[in-house]
Amino acid sequence: MELLKLDAHVDLVHVPYKGSGGALADLVGGHVQAMIVSLQTVAPYVQSGKLRMLAVMSAERSEVFPEVPTLKEVGLPDLEVDTWYGVFRPSRDGQGGDRQGQRRVERAPEAGDVRELLAKQGMIPVGGSPERFGALVRSELKRWPRVVAAAGIKAD
Repeated sequence: MELLKLDAHVDLVHVPYKGSGGALADLVGGHVQAMIVSLQTVAPYVQSGKLRMLAVMSAERSEVFPEVPTLKEVGLPDLEVDTWYGVFRPSRDGQGGDRQGQRRVERAPEAGDVRELLAKQGMIPVGGSPERFGALVRSELKRWPRVVAAAGIKAD
Protein backbone atom coordinates (compact mmCIF):
# COMPACT_ATOMS: atom_id res chain seq x y z
CA MET A 1 0.00 0.00 0.00
CA GLU A 2 2.89 2.34 0.73
CA LEU A 3 4.24 1.73 -2.78
CA LEU A 4 0.81 2.57 -4.22
CA LYS A 5 0.69 5.76 -2.16
CA LEU A 6 4.15 6.76 -3.32
CA ASP A 7 3.86 5.93 -7.02
CA ALA A 8 0.23 6.98 -7.52
CA HIS A 9 0.64 10.14 -5.43
CA VAL A 10 -2.42 9.42 -3.32
CA ASP A 11 -2.94 10.16 0.33
CA LEU A 12 -4.22 7.10 2.17
CA VAL A 13 -4.39 6.43 5.88
CA HIS A 14 -2.45 3.31 6.80
CA VAL A 15 -4.24 1.13 9.35
CA PRO A 16 -1.73 -1.34 10.80
CA TYR A 17 -2.81 -4.90 11.48
CA LYS A 18 -0.83 -7.78 12.91
CA GLY A 19 -1.99 -10.06 10.11
CA SER A 20 -4.33 -10.34 7.18
CA GLY A 21 -7.12 -12.09 9.14
CA GLY A 22 -8.19 -9.04 11.12
CA ALA A 23 -7.65 -6.75 8.17
CA LEU A 24 -9.83 -8.92 5.92
CA ALA A 25 -12.55 -9.08 8.56
CA ASP A 26 -12.56 -5.28 8.79
CA LEU A 27 -12.56 -4.92 5.00
CA VAL A 28 -15.49 -7.32 4.61
CA GLY A 29 -17.24 -5.56 7.50
CA GLY A 30 -16.80 -2.15 5.88
CA HIS A 31 -14.52 -0.74 8.57
CA VAL A 32 -11.68 -0.08 6.09
CA GLN A 33 -12.12 0.87 2.45
CA ALA A 34 -9.30 -0.91 0.68
CA MET A 35 -6.53 -3.40 1.15
CA ILE A 36 -3.68 -4.87 -0.82
CA VAL A 37 -3.43 -8.57 -0.14
CA SER A 38 -2.19 -11.66 -1.94
CA LEU A 39 -4.60 -13.12 -4.45
CA GLN A 40 -4.69 -16.52 -2.79
CA THR A 41 -5.73 -14.90 0.51
CA VAL A 42 -8.58 -12.83 -0.90
CA ALA A 43 -9.82 -15.19 -3.63
CA PRO A 44 -12.56 -16.87 -1.54
CA TYR A 45 -14.01 -13.49 -0.55
CA VAL A 46 -14.04 -12.29 -4.16
CA GLN A 47 -15.52 -15.56 -5.44
CA SER A 48 -18.29 -15.38 -2.82
CA GLY A 49 -19.11 -11.78 -3.74
CA LYS A 50 -18.13 -10.36 -0.33
CA LEU A 51 -15.33 -8.28 -1.87
CA ARG A 52 -14.71 -6.68 -5.24
CA MET A 53 -11.23 -6.80 -6.68
CA LEU A 54 -10.30 -3.52 -8.34
CA ALA A 55 -6.98 -4.51 -9.95
CA VAL A 56 -4.11 -6.95 -9.75
CA MET A 57 -0.57 -5.72 -9.20
CA SER A 58 1.09 -8.32 -11.42
CA ALA A 59 2.29 -7.65 -14.98
CA GLU A 60 -0.44 -9.84 -16.45
CA ARG A 61 -4.06 -10.45 -15.55
CA SER A 62 -4.77 -13.33 -13.20
CA GLU A 63 -5.78 -16.64 -14.75
CA VAL A 64 -8.24 -17.07 -11.87
CA PHE A 65 -9.75 -13.58 -12.28
CA PRO A 66 -9.16 -12.70 -15.96
CA GLU A 67 -11.80 -9.96 -15.86
CA VAL A 68 -9.80 -7.93 -13.31
CA PRO A 69 -7.43 -5.40 -14.93
CA THR A 70 -3.80 -4.87 -13.99
CA LEU A 71 -2.70 -1.61 -12.42
CA LYS A 72 -0.94 -0.84 -15.70
CA GLU A 73 -4.29 -1.08 -17.47
CA VAL A 74 -5.90 1.35 -15.03
CA GLY A 75 -3.20 3.96 -15.51
CA LEU A 76 -0.31 3.02 -13.21
CA PRO A 77 2.22 1.58 -15.67
CA ASP A 78 5.20 1.49 -13.31
CA LEU A 79 3.44 -0.15 -10.39
CA GLU A 80 3.96 -3.88 -10.56
CA VAL A 81 4.37 -6.22 -7.60
CA ASP A 82 4.30 -9.98 -7.53
CA THR A 83 3.91 -12.12 -4.45
CA TRP A 84 6.59 -14.77 -4.43
CA TYR A 85 7.69 -17.57 -2.20
CA GLY A 86 11.05 -19.25 -2.15
CA VAL A 87 12.91 -22.05 -0.47
CA PHE A 88 15.93 -21.00 1.58
CA ARG A 89 18.45 -23.05 3.51
CA PRO A 90 21.39 -22.17 5.73
CA SER A 91 24.48 -21.27 3.77
CA ARG A 92 27.31 -23.69 4.28
CA ASP A 93 30.21 -22.53 2.19
CA GLY A 94 28.25 -20.57 -0.38
CA GLN A 95 28.05 -23.50 -2.78
CA GLY A 96 27.79 -27.23 -2.92
CA GLY A 97 25.42 -28.82 -0.46
CA ASP A 98 22.66 -31.24 -1.30
CA ARG A 99 22.50 -31.13 -5.13
CA GLN A 100 19.83 -33.83 -5.30
CA GLY A 101 17.59 -31.92 -2.88
CA GLN A 102 18.23 -28.73 -4.80
CA ARG A 103 17.16 -30.35 -8.06
CA ARG A 104 13.94 -31.62 -6.42
CA VAL A 105 13.12 -28.11 -5.26
CA GLU A 106 13.90 -26.68 -8.71
CA ARG A 107 11.58 -29.19 -10.39
CA ALA A 108 8.73 -29.05 -7.85
CA PRO A 109 6.76 -26.35 -9.73
CA GLU A 110 6.74 -28.59 -12.80
CA ALA A 111 4.78 -31.32 -10.99
CA GLY A 112 1.19 -31.42 -12.21
CA ASP A 113 -0.37 -31.57 -8.75
CA VAL A 114 1.74 -28.65 -7.49
CA ARG A 115 0.99 -26.57 -10.59
CA GLU A 116 -2.74 -27.32 -10.32
CA LEU A 117 -2.92 -26.51 -6.60
CA LEU A 118 -1.09 -23.22 -7.03
CA ALA A 119 -3.12 -22.25 -10.12
CA LYS A 120 -6.38 -22.70 -8.16
CA GLN A 121 -5.02 -20.09 -5.74
CA GLY A 122 -4.18 -17.67 -8.53
CA MET A 123 -0.47 -18.38 -8.34
CA ILE A 124 1.85 -19.07 -11.24
CA PRO A 125 4.49 -21.61 -10.31
CA VAL A 126 7.97 -20.72 -11.49
CA GLY A 127 11.00 -22.83 -10.81
CA GLY A 128 14.59 -22.19 -11.58
CA SER A 129 18.12 -22.23 -10.40
CA PRO A 130 19.44 -20.81 -7.16
CA GLU A 131 21.16 -18.15 -9.27
CA ARG A 132 17.86 -17.05 -10.80
CA PHE A 133 16.22 -16.92 -7.38
CA GLY A 134 19.20 -15.02 -5.98
CA ALA A 135 18.84 -12.43 -8.74
CA LEU A 136 15.16 -11.99 -7.84
CA VAL A 137 15.97 -11.52 -4.14
CA ARG A 138 18.71 -9.00 -4.95
CA SER A 139 16.37 -7.01 -7.21
CA GLU A 140 13.69 -6.93 -4.51
CA LEU A 141 16.24 -5.78 -1.92
CA LYS A 142 17.14 -2.86 -4.20
CA ARG A 143 13.52 -2.01 -4.93
CA TRP A 144 12.01 -1.47 -1.51
CA PRO A 145 14.35 0.86 0.46
CA ARG A 146 12.87 3.99 -1.14
CA VAL A 147 9.37 2.91 -0.08
CA VAL A 148 10.56 2.13 3.45
CA ALA A 149 12.30 5.51 3.71
CA ALA A 150 9.42 7.51 2.22
CA ALA A 151 6.90 5.87 4.56
CA GLY A 152 9.15 6.06 7.62
CA ILE A 153 8.73 2.32 8.18
CA LYS A 154 10.56 0.97 11.22
CA ALA A 155 11.05 -2.62 12.34
CA ASP A 156 9.09 -3.58 15.44
